[in-house]
Amino acid sequence: MAPPAPSRNFEQNSPITTILRQICESYPESSCLRELLQNADDAQASEIEYVLDTDTYDDSPLIDPRLRAYHGPALLVKNNNVFTDADFASLASIGDSRKREDPASTGKYGQGFNSCFHWTDGPWILSRQWLLLLDPHREWSTDSGGPTYDILQDSLEIQNHLKTFQRTGVNTSQAVDATVIRIPLRTESQAEKSKIVSRQVTIQEITKALYDLGQEIREGGMLFLRYVRKVTVKIDGNVLWEACTTGSTEEDTKVMQSVPTAFKTMYAGIPNGHQADQVSKTFYVTVTYVEGETPSVKKFLVQHDMIASSGDKDMDTWSRKRKLFPWAAVAAPIDHKLSSGLLFSCLRLPIENGQPVHIHGLFSIVPDRGRLSSSGQMSRDVGSQWNRFMFKTCVASAWTNLLLARKNIAWQQDFYTLWPRLNLSQSNEPWSSLDDHIIDGCIRRNLPLWITQHECVALKRSYFLHKGDITELYGSAFQAIELPLVTLELPLYQKLLQRASALSQEVPTLTPQIFRTFLKANDEFQQVEYYSPLLLQYCVLDFLDSPADMEKLTLFYDEFRGIRLWPTLQGSLIALKENPVLLPRDSQESALFLSSRKCETLNLELLTRPVVGLLDRHIARGSRWVRRRVISDLELDWTHIYSISPVNTRLDICARNEEKDELLRRIWGWLSAQCNKASNSPLLSMHNLDNLFLLPLNASRVRKFVCSQSIGPTLILKDADWMQELLFDGKATDTTSANLILDTEILPPEAVELLSLTAGQRSDLALATCSNLKSLLAWLVANKDFIEGIPGHQKETLVRQLNLLTLQQDRTLTDQSKCQLKQYMLQLPIFSQVTATAPYK
Repeated sequence: MAPPAPSRNFEQNSPITTILRQICESYPESSCLRELLQNADDAQASEIEYVLDTDTYDDSPLIDPRLRAYHGPALLVKNNNVFTDADFASLASIGDSRKREDPASTGKYGQGFNSCFHWTDGPWILSRQWLLLLDPHREWSTDSGGPTYDILQDSLEIQNHLKTFQRTGVNTSQAVDATVIRIPLRTESQAEKSKIVSRQVTIQEITKALYDLGQEIREGGMLFLRYVRKVTVKIDGNVLWEACTTGSTEEDTKVMQSVPTAFKTMYAGIPNGHQADQVSKTFYVTVTYVEGETPSVKKFLVQHDMIASSGDKDMDTWSRKRKLFPWAAVAAPIDHKLSSGLLFSCLRLPIENGQPVHIHGLFSIVPDRGRLSSSGQMSRDVGSQWNRFMFKTCVASAWTNLLLARKNIAWQQDFYTLWPRLNLSQSNEPWSSLDDHIIDGCIRRNLPLWITQHECVALKRSYFLHKGDITELYGSAFQAIELPLVTLELPLYQKLLQRASALSQEVPTLTPQIFRTFLKANDEFQQVEYYSPLLLQYCVLDFLDSPADMEKLTLFYDEFRGIRLWPTLQGSLIALKENPVLLPRDSQESALFLSSRKCETLNLELLTRPVVGLLDRHIARGSRWVRRRVISDLELDWTHIYSISPVNTRLDICARNEEKDELLRRIWGWLSAQCNKASNSPLLSMHNLDNLFLLPLNASRVRKFVCSQSIGPTLILKDADWMQELLFDGKATDTTSANLILDTEILPPEAVELLSLTAGQRSDLALATCSNLKSLLAWLVANKDFIEGIPGHQKETLVRQLNLLTLQQDRTLTDQSKCQLKQYMLQLPIFSQVTATAPYK
């Protein structure tokens, strides 16, 4: 028995207009021009031209009178490659075009062309000898919906239709070696009855869309196209704008042109003699955009990375069915900066990535190209996993290789402006962790991508600090010795420490101790030409705030053993040893002893205050490595700073070189300062100075500090002393005069006071003062010939003053002292002989 026949039939079908309406609802209107550009790139066209034709064509006859509604303003899109028979055939299979099976094309859904139905109800395509007139509403074409005509046949109707293509400049009298898509703008009457999009499209709307495309192209919209190198936009016969991409050099152009071949070889199975597991292409691209008379030129460095497999067989199978391949590229601006880069999948996606570069990849995206699959969600679906793999592996690899390609000049120009930004880590987007992936790669592979002031270095060949007070203060000193120091902004520095810790790696941070180790291992930097006071200060930085106990002192000098970084007055650098070096108290002391023991005296001008303060504390704790100059050192320094003829050194008094009077004054100023700091004046018990010609005398003479008793005492005469007027003439006598008077005009006041105090306590100094009766009488006796010659009234003054001193000091004098004073006075020729009657004698 035969099977029963169906009683009724409900075949599932959908009008083509319904499918097109759904596509338009899925594809944003703003994507139309980009999709046409993508189609041209898939067709391997190198140029594309958009022409907005505002004219209306009234020629008759036409193939069908109803086509006159399509002879008004239209957008024409021409590329310089032909539409093949397979291309024409694929238009009949909406959503199932040949692009799904062609791995060499990047279109995935076969629906991009149909986005033009946003603007028209009947697009036309002209290529070779064929003119295709699409009629999805079956408005005039009855059953076909897409009749195609041979333009080479002798038909006035066809020629009248071809006139609407004349703005593109194609020669329709022969086969057209190009493809022109004509998109008649939907009129108001067409919009009223359209089953696709019920909206009129105006010339102004298309003009704005063309301008918007120009801005995309201007900012790098063509960077990741494989074939299209030139885009031109016209309104009627006038160029609105034009853009082109070229390799910055001939070699760059060759590399750029090799990318499509590499893609085909890697993924489309086109043999080239060998199959690589990974391909890397780097080149500079110049994007020239001309609008009006002012061209805009921008330069990018582009890095393409392609790998053969994701390493996951199931993911490879899934991705290849969707024409997703592990190909990624990064474009970094060279002569400008991006506030936020964009995502691309050959063409721009409407997604900002927040990074300083544009990023391209064959990502898993939704059909309307509006977002990535599961974007912003921690999804476990395969599309989301693919995208995370793409960013973690492919994009990170391309970006890292871009930085490697740029590293030779990055330290001069880019620094870290092309590195991934770190403020995206709170986002769930798959590109938000690019900083982690790239830094991890740098650490694992020890890549020379860390930027110093002189070059790019690897992690294990450099030292790290974060930017701040330390690098601001010491940076120039480190730079001068070409220290491989990497200074990072604090967030990047913290990120590096975090990633290194996660990988069980250490970051070589430049501590003072590490820097000392560096200097010990690099003896060439312990040279004068590399020295800086700040280098020394950084060396001792970890000791500056520590207490100067003996344990710390020992540790400090053990750390500095063998480091020649201490500057001397000789101009050399020395290491601290058991023999202590001298640390001047101030610049005046340095200048005073400049000619003595230069090799063991530190140059105060080349030490910073903190370093001097540290050494001060060490000296106070009895350091045996450094000390101050003391009064006893003057004996060793004297011959270097105050020269006396060897003949005169055997004398107690000799002629004074007045040119060195200022030096004597400074020496006494220094001596006085050292004595004032001591509880008991060192001059009372110190004999190191005895043979030094320290005391300037009247009549341009100089005397040893301690001289023979036969010379007689030297009088210290101050301006306010009562003997000043009495002996004024005596001060003016020549060197043959017997009187010895200290030349106090040369000495600083504090030195005169010091000597006056010392005179009464050290008799061996043979110094007399007008306030000390015993020393004054000794001086008067030694100069009695001079005293005998003074006028009588001055003698009377002298007698009164001596009488006054006797009365003042009588109670402090012993009987022995009184007898000695009596003997002195009896020798003075100052008493007048008088007569008297008894009982006076």
